[in-house]
Amino acid sequence: MQYSIWMNSRERNKDDWKLDFTKLQKAGISNIFLSGKIEDLENALKYAADFNLQIHYWIFTMICNDDNIINQHPDWFTVNGLGESSLENPQYVEYYKWLCPTHPEVQEYLRERVKKLCKISELTGVHLDYIRHCDVILPIGLQPNYNLIQNKKEPQFDYCYCEHCRSSFQQKSGIDPIDLLNPSKDQDWLKFRYDNITNIVNMLVEIIHYYNKKATAAVFPAIMQKNVRQEWHKWNLDVVFPMLYHSFYDAGLDWIGNETRKGKQLLKSTELHSGLYIPSIGPDKLIQAIKFAVNDGADGVSLFDFNAMKDEHWKILNS
Repeated sequence: MQYSIWMNSRERNKDDWKLDFTKLQKAGISNIFLSGKIEDLENALKYAADFNLQIHYWIFTMICNDDNIINQHPDWFTVNGLGESSLENPQYVEYYKWLCPTHPEVQEYLRERVKKLCKISELTGVHLDYIRHCDVILPIGLQPNYNLIQNKKEPQFDYCYCEHCRSSFQQKSGIDPIDLLNPSKDQDWLKFRYDNITNIVNMLVEIIHYYNKKATAAVFPAIMQKNVRQEWHKWNLDVVFPMLYHSFYDAGLDWIGNETRKGKQLLKSTELHSGLYIPSIGPDKLIQAIKFAVNDGADGVSLFDFNAMKDEHWKILNS
């Protein structure tokens, strides 16, 4: 079974990387999903092979906080059912500025971004995160953090109603989605947005595979697919990493196993590695959480994240 971990590169020197990589190697972790600056990634790659570690560059795919794009292409961002841009009125948190998957220029931007990464020869793969639309409904355990009670789909959280999406859907269906009586429940409109995310993923996977890299993604649990427009069982990934963060759903550790099993039932050949949320798993519960995932069919386990791991967690993995 494979162990992976999400990790921010931050600014580390040679000794920092070697210290951290030694810790990962001792714990049996073989794959790192590394976010951060390209120069930090390139420094990490210099030492990873010495520790039998594989590095996948972790990108926020549909979220964009790049000032150049914000200033030059405000029309690239999604629009909610009230006509508000996620650039100007981000929901939940300030960084929730979402690119529209239907926009041709967004598609080209993502293609070029991934091609550039794939040309880094030492890189094992590209890890797609935030490969979805904004949450229509948050996990039940997170709603109190935002003083919300979400028991139905509200238009301010429902994306994307930009001109590109509206005209594209109208060409297919003859209907402008803003004219739908109940757009949040219209199956054709829902499928349209599922498919647009799926098309983006499979377009990027084709590029990643062309360069002989691994294509992976962090996704929501199976029960949440509809709330973020992710039909990830239709994605041509090598490995899918559902974020089985049980505390977000006010659930116990056994929920990890239940959701692992549901995810495996959706997939054909794609591997599933269960993502565990370390801040909600004490060191004494870590092995139990891993067992719930593995016993219900997980091909591996990934830990979120490196900074949340305490000395006691490392000791458990090393034992």
